Amino acid sequence: MAPRAIFAGLLLVGLGAVPAARAANPDPGDRAEALLQGAAINRFVARQLPTTFAVRGDRAAGIGAEDVVLVDARYCSGNGKNRGRIVGVLRPSADEVPNLPPIDAHDCQGKLDSVARRLGGAPGGGKVAVAELALEWAPWELRISIGEIAPAGDGARPLARTLARAKAAGPLAVVDTSGLQLATERGSTLGLDLAISFPKDGVLAALTPACAGCVPSPRTPIVSAGAAPADADASVAATLRFANRIVAFYSEEGPLVLDVERQSIEIRSIQIAGGEATLSVSGRATSRAVAETALVHIESAGPDLRLSQVRAEAELENCGGQGGVADARCNIRNATRGPAAAALAAALTSRYRGQALRTFIAPPPFSFDLGGRRMTLRLVPTRASSTGSSLIIHGKADVE
Repeated sequence: MAPRAIFAGLLLVGLGAVPAARAANPDPGDRAEALLQGAAINRFVARQLPTTFAVRGDRAAGIGAEDVVLVDARYCSGNGKNRGRIVGVLRPSADEVPNLPPIDAHDCQGKLDSVARRLGGAPGGGKVAVAELALEWAPWELRISIGEIAPAGDGARPLARTLARAKAAGPLAVVDTSGLQLATERGSTLGLDLAISFPKDGVLAALTPACAGCVPSPRTPIVSAGAAPADADASVAATLRFANRIVAFYSEEGPLVLDVERQSIEIRSIQIAGGEATLSVSGRATSRAVAETALVHIESAGPDLRLSQVRAEAELENCGGQGGVADARCNIRNATRGPAAAALAAALTSRYRGQALRTFIAPPPFSFDLGGRRMTLRLVPTRASSTGSSLIIHGKADVE
């Protein structure tokens, strides 16, 4: 995989040019965020290694192009603003992959020379170099560049010169982050802009509806690593307005299906509303066995939202103007719909009361085209909460 794909994958959640004209900024109440902590980022990076990138030669100096291989890498930290840092181990492509100890958290804190000396003592370690890879974001592009370089031994000095030439040539990759396309499995797309920042505890991606020429305004993040439970390495949050936008977008894939009393209940036209530690999911529920529809309201509450009650209202026919027998039959049908809706609500409440909302309304996979490659984020939720204006889901992330 090319370095562009690796580093774009770190941010998951960029394509398009930035128009010169500035437009009005998007509504701050219409946004989502994804915070990936170091464990999730490093798990993704490890699956992509080793990866090779080409360093251009110097024709005037008689130096040809050379491939360099990234054999190990670790995301270290951010500056709390627009810059992040990765420490990586590289080798010439012609050499075999040395059996080196992995980079660990202590290597992120120390100087690169110290890391290089540690690796240089391992078999084959004298031919590798340790390098800092700098990530920098400004509207609307992410730049990945080589920073400090430290050869692990005398045998790595030619490699260090190659990396110094790559550093002088400019960024290894530039990834545009406006006009990103969120895609469903059926091919529907939703245009979004991606702003990136680098808190000390991970990478934060903020998504807003695509807005040509808009400049992101500073906003207090919805999510933070400090608020995540110990078993989570990622957090996804959305304002309720944005959550309803995403629900409508993914509803094209099909309804929410709940099973109760040997029936499958399909819920469409879903809307989300919330308060502090409360969330309501409303929609039109239809039994697959009976062609009757009711308006249902699924209420949940608590620090990890759990279903507390389901209410249902029957959808009644308009019997006016039918006259005679037709009018009477219409009224009889309406008279039975109220009790049927109440029975449906009671059955759903009995079946799902106390169950964590996240277990049957899980977040969908989020897929983006990044630099010509499809990247997908899947989140296995471990806790879901509501703050009154936002829905927050913590969990374990998997990025493909």
